[in-house]
Amino acid sequence: MTGLVESFTALVPQRLVIIGPAGSGKSTLLLLFLLELCRTRERDLAGQGLRGEGAEAPPAVPVLFSLSSYDPRRHGLLDWLAGRLAAEYPEVGSAASARDLLHRGDVLPCLDGLDEIPEQRVGKVLNRIRREFATARPVILACRTEEYRQALAREPVLHGASVTEARELAFPHVMEYLRASLGEGGPSHKEWADLFGRLEHGWGVLEDEVAAAHERGVPMPPPNWSLLVSPAGRSGVAELGRRWTVQAEAAAAQGGPAREVTPQLLAALGAALTSPLTASLFTDLYGYTDVSDETPFRRLARAAPGTVRAAILENAVRVLFDHRLNPDDWPDAREHLSFLARHLERTGRTDLAWWELSGALHHGIYGGLLGLLAAVAGGITTASAVDAGEGALAAFQLGTAALGTGMLVSWRGPDRVASWLDEFLLKRSTARRPRRENPETGTSSGSRAGDPRLGRTSTALVVGLPMGGILGFLGSFPDGPVVGLLIGIIGGSLVGVPAGLLGAGGPVRGPRWFRRGTGFLRRIAGGAGVGFAAGAALGLLFWWTLRTIRGSDAGHMNRPTYVLASMLLFALVGMALGLVSGFLRWLQTPAPADDSTSPRILLRGDRRLVAGWALMIAGLAGLGMGWIMANSSTGRGQIAEGSVLLMALVLWVPIAVRPWPRYVVARSWLWLRGDLPRDLMAFLEHAHKVSVLRQVGGVYQFRHKDVQEHLGMAPADTGARS
Repeated sequence: MTGLVESFTALVPQRLVIIGPAGSGKSTLLLLFLLELCRTRERDLAGQGLRGEGAEAPPAVPVLFSLSSYDPRRHGLLDWLAGRLAAEYPEVGSAASARDLLHRGDVLPCLDGLDEIPEQRVGKVLNRIRREFATARPVILACRTEEYRQALAREPVLHGASVTEARELAFPHVMEYLRASLGEGGPSHKEWADLFGRLEHGWGVLEDEVAAAHERGVPMPPPNWSLLVSPAGRSGVAELGRRWTVQAEAAAAQGGPAREVTPQLLAALGAALTSPLTASLFTDLYGYTDVSDETPFRRLARAAPGTVRAAILENAVRVLFDHRLNPDDWPDAREHLSFLARHLERTGRTDLAWWELSGALHHGIYGGLLGLLAAVAGGITTASAVDAGEGALAAFQLGTAALGTGMLVSWRGPDRVASWLDEFLLKRSTARRPRRENPETGTSSGSRAGDPRLGRTSTALVVGLPMGGILGFLGSFPDGPVVGLLIGIIGGSLVGVPAGLLGAGGPVRGPRWFRRGTGFLRRIAGGAGVGFAAGAALGLLFWWTLRTIRGSDAGHMNRPTYVLASMLLFALVGMALGLVSGFLRWLQTPAPADDSTSPRILLRGDRRLVAGWALMIAGLAGLGMGWIMANSSTGRGQIAEGSVLLMALVLWVPIAVRPWPRYVVARSWLWLRGDLPRDLMAFLEHAHKVSVLRQVGGVYQFRHKDVQEHLGMAPADTGARS
């Protein structure tokens, strides 16, 4: 690694591409390379400190980015890199600050995960890389050899970049690694040791046959197991395969635990083990007893030569789970892993994020649930206040509006729909503003990608507009368009404003409790002030709407005291909502940079946000109900109606926009259907513990894309489901 780093730092410009076939260890090579770059940078900075002033500018900081979640249809590459940098390293500051670091070359992007992007998207990603790194910005890219060769056939991917290749492992090194990992004893130790002996014997025979072919003047490539796996069409190779097979069969005839392994399977196994991924997974088969009537060795020995790599993947995942699970649990675990892998394959992702599990359900399920909640709440409340006929009409109108709204926001997910509207509004606003180029950074002041200022407004519009529009349309039939407009405004505001306060988006970690510097009082006071002003304006609009509807009968509504009373009433309600908004903003404050991130921590943070929302709404509603009880003789009936509305609001809005309630719905539905376990998070943590999954920040990933593809394509393992 030291020599590789020295060669890289001598490059002008510093641009490197690491290529290699699938499973060749490109990601590991890139990670080790990044760590050595960090050590070199630390030594350089220490040396500059000793030299004092006049030292050169420090080298760029290498940062690893996984392109597996990058979608070129939604983001520019540099904007996406800046967003990931700001999200994963909060000390950087805003996305604009991260973008400046990238433009100045202070960050060395190490781009990995190109293998994990769907095939139809790889070409677009390479085009984005070519375009964004057209200048001499430093960058390191890991890519499969075939994809990089196809991209080069069109035009250069990175001008001036050097290329290094992660090649297949030398088979003697593989055998040294396998022998060292086998140990001295354990289940089926003699069988595995005999198999390794046959592989070493076969490799020696292969080397001898290649050398003999060279002496006979037959052109032959260096010794390689692939010569025996697919010898057709190669001059001299077919004869080599026949001679090798005869000697392998003669060795098997002498007996031994591995005598049933055919020469064809032996060659296929040797070829598969030249991949670092397969070799490392292979070592998982040694030290475990098997829970079935067959050991991993026996299942592997009976595999077809063409499926030996898939058999290694299947057996490795199986023994990892069997080692710590009861014998009857593996069929269910295999089914759950297969469902998750198929879900990722359908969505074209490799990041297993719990907040995206709702995408595994049809959006009609969330729409139906939201419609049912709204219909029950509206029907019961209206029937109690007026009569059964009006209650049925209100249930139909509210249920239909909530069904349509729920299906719309669940179609692509509330965060994506809101971010799409957010991006649209930002583009319209920046199109009218002149763009001023910063000569130092190359950035434009008119570009505000990643600016979250409109996020809550977008969420309120995404939920409120369809709800109000459908309610207004349905309400205009019996009472006319003016009344329908009023119903639409009130209904849309009733759900849109709370949805905007809660906000759509990904999960939040939130601040530590009672930690200074989180801005609790500042956010509460700011929210109350903004809510008071907005409520007063809405009260004025409400007064004007009522006066227009009443017409000539609204003489008393023209009095200044009536206008002030309407504005004050709405201003107080707005101030209360502002308090809720400030409290929710505080709960969504990013955690400090030294806080850890894990899927369970993110789950806990979003659950705490929803719980804080419910407590605030319940507290404000309790104050209102207490005032009604003290000042109204019919307060009990009003409180019953208000309680139903309160429960609907507390449940409806979080299910519509927040990831944790939607995750609970998805997990419960999929558990009842048998696709996932009841405690999904514990299952994922166990899969991570036994190395089937790996954790990357707040998401899980399968150990390798090949493992995900294998589990996603293969049918469930034999064995009855419990």
